[in-house]
Amino acid sequence: MSKYAGRKILVIDDEVYVRDSVIGFLEDFGFEVFEAGNGQEGIDAFEAQQPDLILCDLRMPVMDGLEVLAKVKEKGGGTPIIIVSGAGNIADTVEALRLGAWDYIIKPVQDMNVLFHAVNKAFERKDFIEEKRRYQDELESANGELKKSLDTLEQARDQLVQSKKMAALGQLVAGVAHEINTPVGVGVTAASFLDTKTSEFLKVYESGELKRSQLEEYLKTVQEVSSSILLNMERAAELISSFKQVAVDQSSETLRQFNLKAYIDEILLSLRPRYKKTSHSISVSCDPDIELTSYPGAFSQILNNLIMNSLLHGFKEMQGGQICVQITREADTVVFVYRDNGCGMSDEQKDKVFDPFYTTRRAKGGTGLGMSIVFNLVTQTLKGDIRVESEPGQGVCFTMTFSDLCEQGR
Repeated sequence: MSKYAGRKILVIDDEVYVRDSVIGFLEDFGFEVFEAGNGQEGIDAFEAQQPDLILCDLRMPVMDGLEVLAKVKEKGGGTPIIIVSGAGNIADTVEALRLGAWDYIIKPVQDMNVLFHAVNKAFERKDFIEEKRRYQDELESANGELKKSLDTLEQARDQLVQSKKMAALGQLVAGVAHEINTPVGVGVTAASFLDTKTSEFLKVYESGELKRSQLEEYLKTVQEVSSSILLNMERAAELISSFKQVAVDQSSETLRQFNLKAYIDEILLSLRPRYKKTSHSISVSCDPDIELTSYPGAFSQILNNLIMNSLLHGFKEMQGGQICVQITREADTVVFVYRDNGCGMSDEQKDKVFDPFYTTRRAKGGTGLGMSIVFNLVTQTLKGDIRVESEPGQGVCFTMTFSDLCEQGR
């Protein structure tokens, strides 16, 4: 079967012998050919037959070829139209091409291969355009599906991130609550002891047998116990204050001004219950005069995730792990360097460390979101950048740089 079988061509020409010769030639190649004797008949045939290509003369009665071109274009058809005309006026040629003609052949056609070549090229171009349109439609459809999938993944990620934030906040609450129990418990015990001593002293006083030595002993006890109560209550108040601010910042995304060194100290104080029973240590070197207008909650989450990453991964098989945080200001830029002396990472782990859901502790409940959250907080929330350096057995070094968001907004 000819590859042109089923392809429909409409020949519009007012000269019968021209139509017959063209139709006979094209049918030999397997084309299905229709004919029309003038432009109006051609438009009627176009609407009825929906041809794949039109061969059209320019000079015809009732409706000329330029009007046919305009009508076909008006009906929104992408049907190829080849002008086959004896009118050699260059203005007609230009107008025909302007109206959408695909090609222009001068009659009489001395070599019918010229006609076949024009028809064949027109179909190749038409097939290419249709293939491109199908590809674009498929691509748009695939993009639509991909966008839906991406939206679903982003929603799932946001839910997981929120869950992780709430889990971290829950761990913070549990740790600080446990930490507060010590000074509060000491305070309650001391207050109870003081209450007992006061009751005993009151009985002696009411009996009228109070001695100077007993009064001095009681006053000494009151001074010691009240000092102990005050010291422990101040300790509890300090813990509650730091916990309150860090907890609020972790659960919100509020832009505010804060002293970076003081805030880092509050974060470490709230995290102390997580590592105080280990032999690991954390040191901070930070200019006490750095004031930022930024998102303190982002700093809290970043430091929390980095420290927990060191405790869970870097120091998992070692004692005496050391974490060093060094923060400096260089002009309008803050450089935040976090180091540990843990087990380090291989090249593969280093390349994937910021990938969502990548974890080496999947079997032990790791989500693989901690470092991805750090990356997004640094690059998106704080508008900065982060680099990682690490080798097996040589610990890790995360270098983060960002600017004061207040300065960025000016």
